[in-house]
Amino acid sequence: MTPKTSIVVVTWNSAASIVDCLTSIRDAQPSSPYEIVVVDNASHDHTVELARKAHPATVIVNENNRGLAAANNQGIAATEGRYLIISNPDVLFQPGTIDELIACAERHPRAAFVISKLRSPGGQLQTSVGDMPVLREALFGRRASRRAATGAQSGIWWDGWSHDEELAVGHGMECCYLVRREALAEIGPQDERYRLDWEGFDWSRRAHEAGWEIWFAPDAEAVHLGGVSIRQALPRWIVSSHRGMYTYFAARTARPL
Repeated sequence: MTPKTSIVVVTWNSAASIVDCLTSIRDAQPSSPYEIVVVDNASHDHTVELARKAHPATVIVNENNRGLAAANNQGIAATEGRYLIISNPDVLFQPGTIDELIACAERHPRAAFVISKLRSPGGQLQTSVGDMPVLREALFGRRASRRAATGAQSGIWWDGWSHDEELAVGHGMECCYLVRREALAEIGPQDERYRLDWEGFDWSRRAHEAGWEIWFAPDAEAVHLGGVSIRQALPRWIVSSHRGMYTYFAARTARPL
């Protein structure tokens, strides 16, 4: 049976979280057929072994760390579902997470991406959505954006917003979100120049430019542990993020930002 939904999880030294992530997918009990593809970016811990044992899944093992965008594309290429769920390994799916993401996508046929509502393990709300970035906000950082628009639906991140309304947004957190395959066929895969960070901004911009929408689904709730892999290579992530920002804006300097 062809799965309706394909779940792609990219791992890198994710032994501490991958079992709980995959188990949570099973326990969430999606109502339609699904498949799971794990793409491992050359972990040197027991991630691959644990992923193979935790839950029926296709596990792709890279000999080298290809970066997040390239690994996401690998996983997408190995799947068949009409809907794709792109997930970090430090996400815990809740009952209804996947079904609510799909339901939102089906209510909005021009939704290329649907973003889930995220909470920390302690229940605190995590900011999940915002506007597309402009150069000024990107250069001054998230703290400046927070001070300018705390609680408002404006800025790169809508910090302080209640996240209780289903609405179209600029972009969303990339740790648990749905991708419509029809949109993917039009806008193409993620740009593999982005190794870690800013690939989602670029993908979102391309979706908007092609006339697609991005929606936030408040009933599609998941728990996000946060930073499990990034903490192991924080300086590398900082460098990659700055390179990603440069790549994003360098390609768009001839257009309004």
